[in-house]
Amino acid sequence: MVQAALILLTLLAGCQSVPERAERAAEAKGRALASTPFPDLPAACTAKMERVRPKPEEPRVITLKRWEIVADNRDRQADDCRAWGAEMINPTGERG
Repeated sequence: MVQAALILLTLLAGCQSVPERAERAAEAKGRALASTPFPDLPAACTAKMERVRPKPEEPRVITLKRWEIVADNRDRQADDCRAWGAEMINPTGERG
């Protein structure tokens, strides 16, 4: 009983007041939340463009059309990644 009272008295008679300790705790918590590591990038951010290999029997126009389709798909992935990155920077959607 005496030990518990002594520990309680020591805690209450610290160098800082309760509001000061609460402020320090809030600062420490804020620092911990602010130092959250950036999440892994989605596959759209790191994907490489597929290669379009011409086929011997295929007309050049068809090869170029296949290349355009592959490039459009990669552009769409890059747009998704850009939107994801913007959301990660400001998740509320507000300008800041």
